[in-house]
Amino acid sequence: MSRLTHLAAAVLLLTLAGCGGGAPKSGVPPTTPATATSPTTPATGPATSPATSPGTTSTAPDPAPTPPAAGTTAPPPLLEGIDASHHQGPIDWARVAGAGIRFAYLKASEGTGFTDPRFAAHRAAAERTGLAVAGYHYFQLCSDGAAQARHFLSVLDGRADPSLPPAVDLELAGSCADPPPAATLLAEIREFLARVDDHLATTTVVYLYPEFEQRFGFADDLADHPQWVRRLGDRPPARPWAVWQYDDRGSVPGISGGVDRNRGTIPLPTR
Repeated sequence: MSRLTHLAAAVLLLTLAGCGGGAPKSGVPPTTPATATSPTTPATGPATSPATSPGTTSTAPDPAPTPPAAGTTAPPPLLEGIDASHHQGPIDWARVAGAGIRFAYLKASEGTGFTDPRFAAHRAAAERTGLAVAGYHYFQLCSDGAAQARHFLSVLDGRADPSLPPAVDLELAGSCADPPPAATLLAEIREFLARVDDHLATTTVVYLYPEFEQRFGFADDLADHPQWVRRLGDRPPARPWAVWQYDDRGSVPGISGGVDRNRGTIPLPTR
C-alpha cells in the first residue's frame, strides 16, 4: 500500500471516530384530551383530549444538541409522554412505561359534570409504574369557569403530581356553537386557572388547540402559564412551549390503536 493510500485510510478512521448522531424519535404512529386526545383533541359529545386531526411523524433523527455556553447550565432533556382518555380503552401501563414513556396526561373531567370513567383507574395504575401523571380538564366554552374548576378539583381528589401540573384543554370542538366574546371567555378561563392554581399550589398548563388559538389569540394573554402546543411532525413549535404534542396517532406498546404523543421537560415549572 502506498504512503498516499495509508494517509487516506488514517484520515477516514479519524473522521469515523469523531462522528455522532442524534437518537431517532422514540415512537411512531396518538389521539388526545377529550376528542382527539391532545393535551388531545376533543370530538363531539364528552370531548376526549387535545388532538383530532390526522398528522404525520418524521422518522428523521433529532439534530445533535448544541452545547451550552460557558457558565450556563445545559437544559434538562426532553422526555416522552402521552395523553389519553377513556377513548383509548384499557391500557397496560407497565408496557407503556417499559416503552420509554415517562409522563402521562389523562383526561379527568369536562365542563361542570362529566368525569372520564377511566381516569381514576388509569391514574392509579400509571402511578404504580413510576410515571409522572396529571389530569386535564376539557373546558366547555359556555360554562362558568369557577364551577368547572370545582368539578375538576373534585375529580382530582385535591391532589396533583408535584412534577407535572394539571392542564386545561381549550378547543372549539365538542363545545357550544356560539362561544361568548373573547373578553368574557378569557375572564372565565382566568377564573378557572386561578382557582385550580390556588387550590393545588401549582401553575396549570394551558393547551390551546390551533383553531381555538387562531380564533381567540389567547397565547399571549395566558403566557404566564406553561403552554402545551400542538404541532404535528418533527419540527418543534415556533412559539414557547412546555409540552409539545408532535403526533396524534402514535403507536405505544400497551395501548390499542393510536394515542397522542408528546415531549416535555419534567418536572415542568410549578409555583
